[in-house]
Amino acid sequence: MKKQNTSGTINYLPTLSGTIDYPLTNDYMFRSVMQSNKNVLKELLCSLLHLNSNDIHSVEILNPIELGKTIEDKDFYLDIKILMNNNTVINLEMQLHNKYNWSDRSLIYLCRLFDNLNSGDDYKGTKPAFQIGILNFSPFPEHPEFYATYKLMNQKSYYKYSDKFTIHVLDLTQIHLAADEDKNSGLDNWAKLFKAKTWEDFQMISADNKNMQEAGETLYILSKEEQIRYQCEAREDYRRTWNTVKSQFEEYQSTIAELEATIARLQAELQQK
Repeated sequence: MKKQNTSGTINYLPTLSGTIDYPLTNDYMFRSVMQSNKNVLKELLCSLLHLNSNDIHSVEILNPIELGKTIEDKDFYLDIKILMNNNTVINLEMQLHNKYNWSDRSLIYLCRLFDNLNSGDDYKGTKPAFQIGILNFSPFPEHPEFYATYKLMNQKSYYKYSDKFTIHVLDLTQIHLAADEDKNSGLDNWAKLFKAKTWEDFQMISADNKNMQEAGETLYILSKEEQIRYQCEAREDYRRTWNTVKSQFEEYQSTIAELEATIARLQAELQQK
């Protein structure tokens, strides 16, 4: 098939079938698609922020990477720093692994992003900062939610302290909890698209959305680039290693809990005797 640029000028999707080698939940592929296609990035931000397409005039990636270049650090974070409409800074990332530090880490990222004044600038010139995490786990399992927004506000009256400091969390494991507002903005379909494992599913989900179809075309083109495939596979290897370590750690925790229960039982029996 003839290679084409990532602007989506050829509709590949109807001809594709089978498993997607590296879906959009692969953080390197996600980064590659969003960096390569601003139309897709803009459409995704519209859904995430519940905006109309004409509300976003420009998107600029402030930390572009050289696609295909080797990532030496396997724990490298592929967050995307974006300047939207020249007046809002956004940190966007895909996160598959629950390292049980999301709340603290997201706050640190947001604080760094919010500190965007140059020397001599007035504090009123601080740009609004949004931290957006697309997670494949629930950061607060006791409070499951598909899409959550967190702001600074008064604990008693709930009066907002500021609209310039916001954390958004999209939980890909809770699509069934999508609110009407999320569905109206198409956010539930984006979540389904991220989790699509086959091209048939991708086609079905994106059937009525040109920009989602363009995301699929860009995904297909990039998946044919050998160096990008290498980096996607490296991220998959890291994910597998992390899952193995996590599984072993959970087994150790279970064994320790059983031993502690046995010790407590024996101590109780000894005390009775």
